[in-house]
Amino acid sequence: MPEIGNNIAQADINLVDETFDRSQSASYHLSIQTETDRLTFCVFNTVINKCIVLRSYPFSSAYVDVLISVFENDKLFMLNCKSCCHLWVSPRYTFVPEHLFAPDEADEYMTFNHGALADEETLYHYSHAANLYHLFSCPKELISLFRKYHPQIRFFHHSKPLIESIITETSPTDKVGMAIYFYSGWLDIVVVKNKKLLFYNSFQINAPADSVYYFAGVSSMFDINLSSIKLTYAGSLKQMPPEIAILENSVGQMVESEPTNALTYSHYISDPFRRNFINLINSYGCE
Repeated sequence: MPEIGNNIAQADINLVDETFDRSQSASYHLSIQTETDRLTFCVFNTVINKCIVLRSYPFSSAYVDVLISVFENDKLFMLNCKSCCHLWVSPRYTFVPEHLFAPDEADEYMTFNHGALADEETLYHYSHAANLYHLFSCPKELISLFRKYHPQIRFFHHSKPLIESIITETSPTDKVGMAIYFYSGWLDIVVVKNKKLLFYNSFQINAPADSVYYFAGVSSMFDINLSSIKLTYAGSLKQMPPEIAILENSVGQMVESEPTNALTYSHYISDPFRRNFINLINSYGCE
């Protein structure tokens, strides 16, 4: 775990491709992801669509202190890149169909579903693949800090690259595609039918069997035959192993989520790192 306060945060994952060249940063893209217990970032070479850096900092509390330490001490994190985006991982979100969305009512949509926004700001973005708006709340302190150091930064919710990748990966012949993504203490389930988003929701998990319970419930809701379904999976390694072992006995085929939009990645960023941070890697395609 990194030390905070007056000490320097320490990365526990540090993968840098041999092709990385600081002098070429004007052609690079920086993708950043913040979770409740981790800050991770990727650097992409936009000329060849390749992820060439993956670095991650764990923390247990006081994420602002960790962020400040990283901003002040990690030169890769402060590269002057061509573009920059931030992926906020949180189960506090809601979706609004395009024809019902009004920017002035964004706060009302969020408070209706999640209650008062204490020291948070409502952010939103559009998904062309799903034809809806993703609304989510993010701490104002975090937003201010990122905008201070990366003024051009764009904010996305973690659901955007996940939904768009599943829609992209589901072929017309599959008709129905399902995905499950594990986080620390919760999971997301996605259902796509005929290349359109049919269902997306987050569920709290307290035991390995919970994932099967929710997955079976969603499948039953839409009358999906588990024995013939192809399930795409990815996510936190701390949660995945027991759940995956159980799910393998329930579905016809399981496949790991892969980068979309013709993205490639350094040979250093292999399993399990690619699987654990696939949303972050795919966030480059959200730009």
